[in-house]
Amino acid sequence: MVKLRTRSLSIPASAFFVVATIATDGSDDRRVSLLDELVESDFVKISRSPDFDHFRSIEGLGEANSIPLDYRNFAASFASLRLKTCTIYLQRTFPRILQIQYSTTGAIIGLLMDDAASLTLNGVEGRAPALLLVKGSARCEIVEQQANLVALVNFDSVDDRGWPGELDRAQLITTEPAKFDALRVTLRDVLMLASHSPDTLVQPGVIENIEESILQAADLAMAAATPSSEAKRLSLSHYLALVRKFDEFVAVNAGKTLYSADVARQLGVSVRTLHNAVVAIRGMSMHRYMRLRRLWSVRQQLLRSASPQSIKAVALVNGFWHMGEFTALYRELFGETPQQTLSAARKQTGEPS
Repeated sequence: MVKLRTRSLSIPASAFFVVATIATDGSDDRRVSLLDELVESDFVKISRSPDFDHFRSIEGLGEANSIPLDYRNFAASFASLRLKTCTIYLQRTFPRILQIQYSTTGAIIGLLMDDAASLTLNGVEGRAPALLLVKGSARCEIVEQQANLVALVNFDSVDDRGWPGELDRAQLITTEPAKFDALRVTLRDVLMLASHSPDTLVQPGVIENIEESILQAADLAMAAATPSSEAKRLSLSHYLALVRKFDEFVAVNAGKTLYSADVARQLGVSVRTLHNAVVAIRGMSMHRYMRLRRLWSVRQQLLRSASPQSIKAVALVNGFWHMGEFTALYRELFGETPQQTLSAARKQTGEPS
C-alpha cells in the first residue's frame, strides 16, 4: 500500500518548502508510483505512449532507436521538468535494445531509481549505486532486459566542478550508496514539488536554489565515485566495434537473407567471435538477435500497408520460409498476427482490408 509522507528538501535557507514523497510498505511499488503520482503543471510535462508504434524517445537527449524485447504489455512514459540550467527526465522504460547518441553542452547524469533495476551499457552491467555519466557526445548501446524507472539530468554546463569522466565518452561510475540515495531523493522531491506545488517555483530565487541542491547532491556523488573496471571496458571495446559493424552490414543488406558464416566472413572474424560479441553487447545469442531484427523488418513493411497477398512474400524476403513458425514467432513478439497488423494499418490509411 502506498502512503504519503512529507519531508523537507535540503536547499539553501533562502527557500524553505515541504514536498510530498512516496513511501512503500516493503513492496516494489515505487518504480510505478513515483511517475504515476506526477501530474502535469506549468513546469512538469508528461508523455505516455499507448503502444510501441506510437512511442517517441525523450527529446533533448539525442538521437535514439529502440527495439523492444517484449512487445506485449507495453507501457512507457516519461515526465520532464525544465529548470533554468538543467532538465530532469523521469522515464518508465520497457524491455529493449536502445541505441542512442547522447549529446549535451555540459553533462548528462543517469541513475536507476530503484535497487531492482538493471541494464547494460556497452556490455558493462549497471546497477545502483552506479551512475551513467556523459560529457559532450557519446554513442551508447544499452540493453534493458526488464522495465526500469530511470532518471536523467541534462546539465547545460558543468564547468569547474571537477567531475570525473572524459569528453565525448559515456561511462558507468560507482559511487557510495548513501550519496547515490541522496541524489535519488533530491530528484524525487524536486519532481513532486514542481508537479504538485508549481506556484512555489515562481517565487524569487527558488529555482536557483533547487538547481544548487541538485548540483550539490551530484557533486557529493561524483566525489565518491570511481570509474568501472578499465580492463573490462577495454576488453569489450573490440566487441562493441564489431557489433556496430554487424548492425551496419545488416542495415545495408536489409531484405536479404543473411547467413551467419557469410556475415562473419564479410566482417573478417569467426562465427564464434561474432556470436560472443553479440552476446556481450546485446545480451542475447546472434541467432535470436538476427531473428528479432528480421521480425521488426517484417512489421515495418506491413505497417506501410503492403497488399494482403504480400505477407508471405515479405516473410520470405526477410528469411522466414516456414509460415507456421513465422506466424507463431510474430504473434509471440507482437501479440497479434501479421494479418491483424496489416488490417490495422490499412484501416488507418482508409484502404480496404
